[in-house]
Amino acid sequence: MPKIFGTNLLGILAATIVFYTVGWLWYGMLFMEQWAALTGTETGGDMEMTTIIGGLLITLLQVLGISYILQHAGASTLATCVKICAIIALLLALPLLAYAMIYENGPRALFHIDASHIFVGYILVGAVLSFFRGKDAIDDV
Repeated sequence: MPKIFGTNLLGILAATIVFYTVGWLWYGMLFMEQWAALTGTETGGDMEMTTIIGGLLITLLQVLGISYILQHAGASTLATCVKICAIIALLLALPLLAYAMIYENGPRALFHIDASHIFVGYILVGAVLSFFRGKDAIDDV
């Protein structure tokens, strides 16, 4: 199986699906009503195909970026990959999300929903990718 940034392609796809599923749980189930009220979005409607494809693309790009960072950090164990992903979330992704709250007067509650989605998603991405990296990785799937 080909590798991208030291990670089996199947791992990249699996991590993307896991992260996208976290988003579906966050915005489509757990916090749907609160998120819809904060963003002015209608709930219960069908998503447009462009939204689904765009969401998958954004998710894939984040997974690729995380995989790139893990490769340069030499990370391959579960603990190391998860730790690095938590650091990426805390020091890069969450501060980027905070711009909307600080400069656009975005609701603090919306920041909390988005930040928790990113933090949990990145942790899970690190866990999934760890199984497809290093000498003990799943290479022959």
